[in-house]
Amino acid sequence: MSRQRENRIDLIRGVSLLLIFVDHANVSFSEGLQQSRGFSDAAELFVMMAGMSAALAYHPATGPADLATAASRTLRRVLKLYRLHLTMILCLATAVILAPLPNHPEIVANWSLDVFAGEPGRFLLEALSLRYLPAELDILPLYVVLIASVPLWFALLDRSPWLALTVAAALWLVAGLFRINLTDLAQPRQHWYFNPFCWQLVFVIGLAAGLRLRRGETPFPYRRPLFLAAAAIAIVAIPANLLMHFGANPAEGPLRLLVTKTSEGPLRLINAIAIVYVMFNLDALARLPAEGWLRPLFAAGRNSLPVFVAGTILADLVTVCVIGSGGLSLTTELALVLCGVVLQLALAARLDRRRRKPSGAPAGSLLVASQEDQDYGSRVSPTPTPIPIPTSDAARHSTT
Repeated sequence: MSRQRENRIDLIRGVSLLLIFVDHANVSFSEGLQQSRGFSDAAELFVMMAGMSAALAYHPATGPADLATAASRTLRRVLKLYRLHLTMILCLATAVILAPLPNHPEIVANWSLDVFAGEPGRFLLEALSLRYLPAELDILPLYVVLIASVPLWFALLDRSPWLALTVAAALWLVAGLFRINLTDLAQPRQHWYFNPFCWQLVFVIGLAAGLRLRRGETPFPYRRPLFLAAAAIAIVAIPANLLMHFGANPAEGPLRLLVTKTSEGPLRLINAIAIVYVMFNLDALARLPAEGWLRPLFAAGRNSLPVFVAGTILADLVTVCVIGSGGLSLTTELALVLCGVVLQLALAARLDRRRRKPSGAPAGSLLVASQEDQDYGSRVSPTPTPIPIPTSDAARHSTT
């Protein structure tokens, strides 16, 4: 039986990467685009898909996980992410030191490097311990923590998915209420922008769904009332969030805590779950071909790490152009964003071609969710249970 790949993971990650690039580019429409997706944004979708990918890559299709093997493989991944994070910091720091960026303090401040510029030696050492995370370079450390925790979550998930989700929800609640976080000296409040003790809940939800998918089950089982409720939440959240951020009286105080990104506010979490639930129960998305004109977008999801790095670099370059020039015309901004998107898709397509066999078939396992982590998944289950397509009941709502 041929292997199947859950292409919706690649699609969601590919779209999320492009949206993250635009959000970080600091053009005039970046914030509007980010807030127009509801209370949550691309970060939640990307983290949840990372959880699904981790389950597909590091957990066997049958039986409990070999925790020692999972720990060994996730450790290698963690070290790779850690080295890449430090490399990106070093490159950015070099640009600040060698380029004439100090003449534009607003650019340095935008990257949270104004403190670093005063004491570069000290804060490079702090960066080694992940206690100094420049803005836009604070997402990889989150993945370092989340991927390192995978074996622990596997141990709970193998006992009971509901037990793992309950523990994750309790940790999210306690960390949010008591503001338990890690130190980031680059931030004004000196804590991680993405609180890993809160964001782990988004990741664990993805792990639980990915484990169902790994075993040949539907990751998010269709229920008509849940589907209608999720669709309503995803739609209503868009104007509600725009009003909250751009209305005459933007939300402050307790209401703002419901959508805080640092602690993954409850409205953000509910919104993200609703979006993913709808997307995984739309038959049109399940049947969307990963070839043809959409292939570069799916390829971006399959090669998420190099595309993310490229997108970060391109977003920083656009930021320098926007802030350094004192503002660009909308036409120029659109041109720069379009060029950045095209370059990322071109890179993804090129990487995808290099990974394919001479016969044209994709190399390695097509069941796991990322090319970077395919090695384990391709050897665990040579004949996995086929992934079910949403039932006809779900298909009736495919155009909702």
